[in-house]
Amino acid sequence: MENLMLTILGSGGAMPTPRPFCQCKTCEKAREVGEPYKRNSCSLFINEINTVIDCGEDIADSLNRRSVKQVENLFITHWHPDHTFGFRPILEANYDFRSNKPKRTVNVYIPKKVFETLKQKFPTIDYLINSQKTGKLYLIEDGDRIKIGNITIAVAGYKGKDSDTYAYLIEKDNKKVLYAPCDTISFDNYRNFSNLDLLINECGLFSDIRTEISFDELMKRIKEINPKRSILTHIEEVEINIWGEGYLQKMKEKYSDVNFDFANDGMEIKI
Repeated sequence: MENLMLTILGSGGAMPTPRPFCQCKTCEKAREVGEPYKRNSCSLFINEINTVIDCGEDIADSLNRRSVKQVENLFITHWHPDHTFGFRPILEANYDFRSNKPKRTVNVYIPKKVFETLKQKFPTIDYLINSQKTGKLYLIEDGDRIKIGNITIAVAGYKGKDSDTYAYLIEKDNKKVLYAPCDTISFDNYRNFSNLDLLINECGLFSDIRTEISFDELMKRIKEINPKRSILTHIEEVEINIWGEGYLQKMKEKYSDVNFDFANDGMEIKI
């Protein structure tokens, strides 16, 4: 029975760290030191099947930093730019501009409702898929199960089939990983997921913003789901700017009864 191997390509939030033009201590340290303080847009790589979940604007840098040689499949959780606007570099890298033909086609899996919104927000996707043909589109919905090699990816809408945001349950043999990187305050169906080997979830905010899940509320939710381990991603530059890198360790000490770690770019996970 082989391990399930995953790589955190990007662990950042809506803005990367360092944020352009910002001269705060957080961004200056990220520029000077790089990883683990540098955080690209939130993205996951499933090593065995060359599969990426979400592609922010800096996905090319994320892939190059990890020396990823090929992407065969791309899944999208929701339309937001930091999760989708990297479509062009990830697909167009497979295009031969001399022959005007694709050298390779990436299988693109997008929930139906998300695709309808994405076409309006990012119309270039129509050119990439239908004209350039560097992507082959598969419209999916809550409850679908996609088998790729020895891995199954189950589609989980936060509110069922009428969802704007999705998570993905990655299964291999008896191992189960739930990837829910963003906007989980609206994840009504999270109680449906038990016996997880790993939960990769957005970090939540330390600041009090009612439209986002708080870190304290996330800790309660993790205790309720009770995965064997959790990794928290989508860590916002503005939050680290306000609270400081040391605050992450304080939260680990405060919630020492919860088995979790904060993600960083390049984190390799073996299950």
